[in-house]
Amino acid sequence: MAKKCIICNKEAAYRVKDTPDFYCEECAEENFGDISMLVNVEEEAKRLKEFLKQKMEDYLSDDEKSAEEKPAEIKVKKKKQDDE
Repeated sequence: MAKKCIICNKEAAYRVKDTPDFYCEECAEENFGDISMLVNVEEEAKRLKEFLKQKMEDYLSDDEKSAEEKPAEIKVKKKKQDDE
């Protein structure tokens, strides 16, 4: 889902760090002047995708390791029958 500019509702290209405030390029330049201080939405999305991809790879490799391990043997004690 594409984020929208909070001023004009166009597709957002920038965000103020650690806030839910998104801006299109035009509104960002108009309101902030120096857009280098803003977070680029596309770059942030790429970093998030890479982070999630790495976490999934780590999770899957952990599952493979645990599948290779032999499960512990279950020992069942037999009940002694009373002689009558």
